[in-house]
Amino acid sequence: MTTTYVPRQREWSLDSLLDGVSAADVTCSKEGARAAEPRLWIDLAAEWDARLLQGHIVERDRGFSAEFHAFLRAWAEDEERHTEGLLRLYSLVTGEAADSVRNRLMARVGDFRSVEPLLDGEFEVLVLLAYDEAMSTAGYGEDIPFYRSLGPAAFGRLLRELKNDEAMHYRNAVELLALAHSHRLAEVPDVVARAVEFDEAQEEYRGTFVLDHATEQFDGARMERVGHSVVRTIQGRMRRQLDR
Repeated sequence: MTTTYVPRQREWSLDSLLDGVSAADVTCSKEGARAAEPRLWIDLAAEWDARLLQGHIVERDRGFSAEFHAFLRAWAEDEERHTEGLLRLYSLVTGEAADSVRNRLMARVGDFRSVEPLLDGEFEVLVLLAYDEAMSTAGYGEDIPFYRSLGPAAFGRLLRELKNDEAMHYRNAVELLALAHSHRLAEVPDVVARAVEFDEAQEEYRGTFVLDHATEQFDGARMERVGHSVVRTIQGRMRRQLDR
């Protein structure tokens, strides 16, 4: 790899964003909070599960490059902040103590057996994460009004920060793919198609962080649209890299 790769990270403060926000600022009713809880838990649990995916990737030696590990560290740092933000919000809305919520999260176990074929190597993992982060960017964008309806404007701003971080992760993955794997340009459509096919067929999310879209919010048409967009973006950046 001849070009230095440094993953980009956005700067924003969770403490500043939620400074002074308390349970008294939650505006939804108790019935509304109960109705919102499953949706809040899905987002929180999936963000927590990033550490399960990171551990699974790191513990198996797939010959990942130093640049990939730099990408993964930056991604994991952001996901930790996302988890903490959503945990605070979940606790405020539901009334469950943050320590109790954290204990439930710590009991989670990821089952990676079904997605293991999508984690063959650095190239495959980066393509999978690019697709998954593109899906998350769209999903969080749509979630902003829902979160804003639960309480203060800070709830909506939190989701906007998460959305923008996910978009940065997507760009970071695409950049590393272009710098280190442009010679595999022709393989991108097939790898993305495998991820989309799995996403469409999956009936139950198994704590893997990736492909957590077995919900009413997402359907096959959305997955295929995002998949096509991801292929165009990755291959376009790869072609520019090859033309240099």
